[in-house]
Amino acid sequence: MDIDKIIKILINGGLVAFPTDTVFGLACIKEEKAIAKVYEAKGRSFDKPLPMMCDSLKMIKEVALVNDKAEKIIDAFVPGALTLIFEKKDSVEDFVTMGRKTIGIRVPDDDFILDLISRLGMPLMVTSANVSGEGSLLKWEDVLSCMDHRIDAIVCEDARGESASTIIDVTGEDIKVLRQGPILLEEIMEVLS
Repeated sequence: MDIDKIIKILINGGLVAFPTDTVFGLACIKEEKAIAKVYEAKGRSFDKPLPMMCDSLKMIKEVALVNDKAEKIIDAFVPGALTLIFEKKDSVEDFVTMGRKTIGIRVPDDDFILDLISRLGMPLMVTSANVSGEGSLLKWEDVLSCMDHRIDAIVCEDARGESASTIIDVTGEDIKVLRQGPILLEEIMEVLS
């Protein structure tokens, strides 16, 4: 699908499903009505904030407080299958994080998505393209049969990973793994030691 068409759909508050380096993603811009449409499409509980995708450390720093430890981890594993939980900056609206002071951010190892975010000039809100509580999807046909009529566009290629990203919380003294994915805690601790 043409990247300019996707940008137009997103800017107009639409939902786009696309493959990532992990699982299939469902994306919208950082706008209240668009975010609400993602929750509706997935049947997702409003107490679970959506993760964000950025194209660079520079963009992450525009929305989150990045400490030295987090920056070391980013240098080693980003872009890649790692979502980091940061404290958000005050400039990030509460509807983006469902009132929480933290935000999950990932930089995908995917040139198409990085180009898309870069051309939009802002982060995207991206979660897995599936019904909440069900397994992550990898094939575009499965996403289409599951999310059809709930999304405005889909990129017809399969995701390149086999599981969702590792999620780590870097807001405290110790790093906490909130979801185990392709990147292991041991690998992260090795980088920090």
